[in-house]
Amino acid sequence: MSDDDSRDLQNPARADASLPSHLTRNGRSAWVELTAFQRDCLEAVARRERDDRPCDKLGIMCTLGCTYSTVTRTRLEPNLRALVGRGLLDDRDNSDGASEYRLTDAGRALLLQRAERVADSCGIGLARTGADAVTARGDANGDG
Repeated sequence: MSDDDSRDLQNPARADASLPSHLTRNGRSAWVELTAFQRDCLEAVARRERDDRPCDKLGIMCTLGCTYSTVTRTRLEPNLRALVGRGLLDDRDNSDGASEYRLTDAGRALLLQRAERVADSCGIGLARTGADAVTARGDANGDG
């Protein structure tokens, strides 16, 4: 008997692999198309922005450390690149030359849409917080 117990399962896709065209809707990434770690990265950037804290790799790793016992640059960097590639994050070099990340309108809209779906499924009455407005603003500016 073979020790290989893979049961014909495929290895997970690379974090920075592009999405098949049939999985995108009007060029926008859907929540379910992201890995759990990528979703957590988006949320970590949003939290750090909200708290007016630096959104560099070290800061993001620190925020993710509350959820994950170990976060390495080897894991973080390709996932951040994937989110930048999908138009959900922007990266810029700060005055120290380190990359700093910010949510794009599309990234913010995706988080808002997810929050509204979760609130709705829990029966929590959330007013429409503007996900459609953010999406429309991105379309109007040619960002979407």
